[in-house]
Amino acid sequence: MRVRLVAYAAVLCLALAPPAVAEMFGPGYSPCGDKPSTAETVACVTAKTKDWDRRLNAAYKALQQRVDPGQADPLKAAQRLWLQYRTANCAFYGSGAGTIGQVQAAECMRAMTEDRAQELEKAMKLE
Repeated sequence: MRVRLVAYAAVLCLALAPPAVAEMFGPGYSPCGDKPSTAETVACVTAKTKDWDRRLNAAYKALQQRVDPGQADPLKAAQRLWLQYRTANCAFYGSGAGTIGQVQAAECMRAMTEDRAQELEKAMKLE
């Protein structure tokens, strides 16, 4: 009974924990917003996304090596679904009228990739 109570408390703490700090057009966006054109802004944000994507991939590969055998398939499934969600979610932002949609889509990719990279890095510390 006591073990169950502790487990429930741990799950509750994780559920109530604040989300990762990355946000669209937040601190991670700077200094891209100061670029003089849409193309330069998108290129700047895309470069930041590539850096976060490298961190995400490294964390995912390291986590794959550390999880229990029963967690490997759920981790793989979660990552695949997350990639699909990120693509669809950022396509929504990119479908807006005007060139701002290009910036919003790129920034969505950056912010979501940063969040996921940080999530997987934190998951490695929870083991």
